[in-house]
Amino acid sequence: MSKTVAWETSEVRGPKVAYTVKSENISRMLKRFKRVLIVIGGASKTGQLDGVNILNFSISLANILKGTLAISPGSYKAFTKHNKVVKVNISLVDLVNRIIDKQWTGFDNQGKYDLIIFIGGLYFFQSMILSTIKHFAPKQRTISLDRYYHPNAEFSLENLTPAKWKEGLDTLIQGLKSQK
Repeated sequence: MSKTVAWETSEVRGPKVAYTVKSENISRMLKRFKRVLIVIGGASKTGQLDGVNILNFSISLANILKGTLAISPGSYKAFTKHNKVVKVNISLVDLVNRIIDKQWTGFDNQGKYDLIIFIGGLYFFQSMILSTIKHFAPKQRTISLDRYYHPNAEFSLENLTPAKWKEGLDTLIQGLKSQK
């Protein structure tokens, strides 16, 4: 159980809450997963959020982990120029419906994703998405890399200042690159 308090305390749905993880430990954890889906929310419409270049970070993360980007329609335009990564323009509500569908085999029909990473979402909306996954697809592993603690994910960063968040994400990418 985490001792971190949710950024929005009303967003805790149930007794099970996310484990907090430090940025320097996430890179070791992420390397264990074979099929990764990275979900980019609507808060990063320009590719920037709180001083972090979400666009460059998520593309680097997808390239290193060989993951797929599922991008909210409001943010997709910022990603259209980047063709070196597999990306899907999808409503996050539709995405959640697919994730909780036991018959869904991913965007490439290769099977369920081992891990779903969330970043750049509107807090209240992403919290509801994570709560739906937590309750209707309980074996699906989720991690939130947003700067606010998301208790409905399985793993989450703690509440961070923009500077600490940017530093942590940079550390995460450097850790993944050094493990290659």
